[in-house]
Amino acid sequence: MQLNEVKSNMLGLSPTQPTLVWQCFQKSGQQKAEQPQSDRQSDSKLLRAIVCAACKHPITDESQRLEVAGRHHHTFFNPAGILFEIGCFAQAPGCQNTGEPSDEFSWFPGSSWRYSFCKNCQSHLGWQFLSPVSSPFWALVQNRLSEP
Repeated sequence: MQLNEVKSNMLGLSPTQPTLVWQCFQKSGQQKAEQPQSDRQSDSKLLRAIVCAACKHPITDESQRLEVAGRHHHTFFNPAGILFEIGCFAQAPGCQNTGEPSDEFSWFPGSSWRYSFCKNCQSHLGWQFLSPVSSPFWALVQNRLSEP
């Protein structure tokens, strides 16, 4: 499968609504015939993108929203007193994670963190959290993302 950003007008959306679409290819390598407009919009493989606010690069999608400690959205201060409103995501393939994991001032007990940046423009988007007892997740700063 291949992840492609598709022009919004193909889906009948406004030009400011980028959408991620998984395109399946037949064994021969040829793309399957295009679906009718009505089928395309209801296709379960069509996922709404969540993009970097700075450059519009796809970061994750709405199906990756995750509840951690009972909530998707959290509000935290860092040691410098800066307020962050974050959302948790199970996957963020548009992020590049950097640095050695740190346990210092972790917002999620038992988890270490490292920085996550946009793979395209290198804007700081949040943090990847790692735990020895659960899957990694991403805590992404809400005002650094856009949901067109």
